[in-house]
Amino acid sequence: MNDTPKFRRQAPDARKKDLIDATIRCLEKKGSDGLSVRSISAEAGISVGLINHHYPSKDDLIADAYEKLATDILQNVINIVAETDGSPREKMSAFFKAYFSSIVLDQKFLRIWIVFWYMSDKSEKVRLSHDKTNAGFRRQIELMLRNLGELPEAPDFNYRLAAIGLSGMLDGLWLEWCLNPEIFAPEEGLMLCEGWVDGLMAGAFKL
Repeated sequence: MNDTPKFRRQAPDARKKDLIDATIRCLEKKGSDGLSVRSISAEAGISVGLINHHYPSKDDLIADAYEKLATDILQNVINIVAETDGSPREKMSAFFKAYFSSIVLDQKFLRIWIVFWYMSDKSEKVRLSHDKTNAGFRRQIELMLRNLGELPEAPDFNYRLAAIGLSGMLDGLWLEWCLNPEIFAPEEGLMLCEGWVDGLMAGAFKL
């Protein structure tokens, strides 16, 4: 009897997607233990050699997984905002509601991000993915703030600094909730962010 695993032939992009998805599942289940190439190959149902064929190093695979997960989460939020009719202020409220929903607030992500953050300090490739996705998050926030700033009643404020401040607040609230969801309810996080924007529009950060 031949016990050699039979692997499905796939296009390179499809195979890479399977590997990235398997990596994310391993990190979700096992945290740092999921970084093993063998555990990823087992999860994906392929040989270690095939992973090495598509990715020259484990860092390349982790970097791609980081970028895909962060991009997918942000895109889901952006899609909700795009489907929301209304003023720039109402679209920002839609952004906050999506952010404080299960799309983003999911404790299973914490184990994954802890590994990514650790790797970003050890690997230039992972750090570059971290920088790229964080910049994309801030750009989206800055875009919404610029739309707010075009309203007649809006004061002048520094869009870049405001985006840095708001993204830092969102990141901090996300981490705080994931570490202990009993500290505050998602609705309270939403209220804090809405209040921050109200303060901005009232001139709290006026130039």
